This record gives sequence, C-alpha cells and structure tokens, in this order.
Amino acid sequence: MKRVIAILSILFAGACMAQAGLESGRLTLDSCIERALEANYSIMMKREELNRAQSSYLSNLSSFMPSSSARFSWGRNEQESFSYSESGLIVSRDHYNAGISASQTIFEGGKNLLSTKSARLSRDITSQSLTENEANLVYSVKNAFFTVISAEHTAKNASAALERIEDQFTLVSERDKLGLADPTELTQIKVSKAQNQLTLLQAQNTLQKAVESLAGLLAMPLDTPIGLVDPGIVVAAPGPMEEYIKLALENHPQVMQAEMSLQKARLSKLSSWANYLPGINASYSYSWSNSEMPESFVQFDDEAKWSVGLSANWNLFSGVSRIASIQSANSMLRDAENSLLLVKQSIEASVRDAYRNLQEADARIQLSDARLEDARLNEELFVEKYGLGDCTLLELLQAELSLQQAETEAISAQFDYNMAISELLRLSGKID
Repeated sequence: MKRVIAILSILFAGACMAQAGLESGRLTLDSCIERALEANYSIMMKREELNRAQSSYLSNLSSFMPSSSARFSWGRNEQESFSYSESGLIVSRDHYNAGISASQTIFEGGKNLLSTKSARLSRDITSQSLTENEANLVYSVKNAFFTVISAEHTAKNASAALERIEDQFTLVSERDKLGLADPTELTQIKVSKAQNQLTLLQAQNTLQKAVESLAGLLAMPLDTPIGLVDPGIVVAAPGPMEEYIKLALENHPQVMQAEMSLQKARLSKLSSWANYLPGINASYSYSWSNSEMPESFVQFDDEAKWSVGLSANWNLFSGVSRIASIQSANSMLRDAENSLLLVKQSIEASVRDAYRNLQEADARIQLSDARLEDARLNEELFVEKYGLGDCTLLELLQAELSLQQAETEAISAQFDYNMAISELLRLSGKID
C-alpha cells in the first residue's frame, strides 16, 4: 500500500517548469494554450509557410516596378588604336564602355495586377490555414489537458477502490478465521484485490501517457513532470443553435479559405481572357564608350548615346490554347463555387452535432452525479450488511463494482461536457 501511495505521489505532485500562467507550481489550461501557441513545432512550421507566402506576394509586387541595370567595362588591346573626339586625335591601347538601361511593363492585359491579387489571396489563405491550425491545436491541448485531469481522477478512484478492497479483504480474512465466511469468499476477494491492483496500474499508465501527450503538444520533453490546475466543469450557457451556425459560417477558417479560393478562381478566369489583350513595354538606355576616361561630366554627356522606346506585342493567334485556358478557368471557378457550398454545409452540420452533443453531455452530468451518489450510499450499506452477516460477499463486490462504474461514468461525463464546449467554440471560429 505504501508503494502505491508513493507512485501516486510522484505522478500527482511532480515539479513543474517555472513560467507564466503557473498557479502554485501547476499549469492552468490558459497557460498550456499560451505555451502551445508559442512553442508547438507544427505551428512554428505553419508560420514559416506564411512567411514564404508573404515573400511570394512581395515578389509579385516587383512587376509594377521598373527593372534597371548598369554596366562598365575596360579592355586593353595588343596594338594602339586611333579614334577622334572633340579634343582631337586619340591614340590609346585602352577602351572604356559604360551604360545604364531600364525597362518597365506598362500594360500586360492586367495579368500582372491579377497575378499580384492572386498572390495576396494565397498569402491570406495561408494565414487562415494557420488560424485553423491554431484553433485545432487549442482544441487538442484542451483534449489532452482534460484527458490528464480525467486520468488523475481515474487513478485516484482506482487507488481508493483498492483501499476499500483491502479493507474488505481484511474483513473476509477475520470472518474466515472465525469460521463465518464461505470457503469461496476468500478466493473471490483475492481475485477482486488482484483485479483492482491491475486496474490501478492501468490507470497510472494511462495517466502517464496522457501527460506525455500533453508535453508533446507543449513542446516539452516527454518525461517532464506536469501538474495541472483542475478547472472542474467549464460552465457555459449556450445560446441558440442558429447563433453558433451564423458565427461558424462567418468566422470558420475553412469557410474563409473557400471564399478566398473562389476569389482566386475568378481572378484566374479574368487572367485567361487577358491573353487576348496586347502587351506594352517602355525601355530606356544610356551608353558611353571611348579610348580614354572623360575629363568632365560635360564631356561624358556629349559623347554618350541614349534611346527611349515603346514596344507592343499582340499575340493574334496561338491555336486553341487560349480557348482551352478559358474553359479550364471556368471549370475551376465552378469547382470553387461548389467547394464553398460544400464547406458551409459541412461546417453547419458539425455545429449542429456539437450543439446536440453539448446538450446530451449536460444531461449526462446530471445523471452521472445522481448515480454516483446512489452507488456510494449503496456500497456503504452493503459494507455494513456484510459486517453483520446480512448479505453475501458477492453482493458486496457487486455494490463495489457499481460504485467504480459510477465514478468512471461521472469522470467521462465531465470530460465529454468540457470537450463539447471546446468543439462548439472551435467550430465557431474562436480560439479560447
């Protein structure tokens, strides 16, 4: 018994890492969520993906800016060369060349504008994907957090049940010494004791696995001892189902991603028609070359050459590729429209299920509390009866089993209630 208590003490009273959100050295639900959002590996990778999408968007902005380059070269010939300038005859083995050029796309059928808008939408879609991942992570942290709390209660109940069985074992042994116990009662209580020892070990292992799962979500070493503040039942007074459906259809990241994908499809359709429009480019060049470096900027300018020009390019015929591009864009647009409708339908169905699950979980809380109270009174009654010889050991063990089942049901009902609230909040597009 001392060994069992020592093991439970290690599991339930481990030292926690010092950090914000700690209460008396134990982690709260809010501090777990905060740490997960800051340190979770998958979220950090998703944020890097968003950074890359932002870089791609910035890259597309370059299409609205001119491109320019400068050049300079120097060369020496084996023999002297002769050239004339305003200063007269120049004899030199050297040759210098310098220049600058620039070009700018003035009109490209609007494709550069559409491409930039599409890149911005891609960035925003990635941002919404990050938001969805964060919401899912918060839900997973809540699941892991309440799983640890439930496992702690289960382990405590298993320990208490083992203590009761050990007391009953002592009682049966005393009755057996007095010749008052049935020969099978001693074997029955031994089996029950061994079963409860196994149940306690399984509960302890379940608790340890739950702690490791939570540590993984918090980006902590899996062997980190974690103590949690039990918030009990998260009391909530849900409003009408329609209110949650409205919030979900407005705020859920999947809906927003589908709406942005629809906008991208529309831009893609416009871009496919832009292939029929001409493109216009502007260019400018300025160059200078001579056999010796100029003595002043005036001389440099007098000897330089420059040019400015506009060019237009209009693809009059390219087979049926443009027609195929338009048909493909129309098909993608219809897919995007149907995808948005499908996502909205799926989200609404999920909200309805989550809302009904919350109602059922609330009813289960009331039922499990009543059953637990009844099972405790019934177990106490049969312990007293067995001590007086008014019932069999089998009846006492059945009362004990009913109590353990009622305890398990109460823990499960509380877990389901808390997770039903968390699911409803997640579907509503909230990170709490």
